[in-house]
Amino acid sequence: MNTVGRVQELADERGLTLFKLATLCEVPYSTLCNAKKRQTQLNVDTIEQICKGLRITMSDFFAEKGA
Repeated sequence: MNTVGRVQELADERGLTLFKLATLCEVPYSTLCNAKKRQTQLNVDTIEQICKGLRITMSDFFAEKGA
């Protein structure tokens, strides 16, 4: 799974920019931007922080659409 793509998808669903999502989740905006630019994956700690900020579970984060 492309974790940065999933974060962007979650932000879009909520009408948030990556900057607003980063602020809401207390994740450095540079972390999201750098991962997106370099096409790398986010680490588990960052994903957990995003899930906490969005009030979703890790299972929700990794759930496939239509599953």
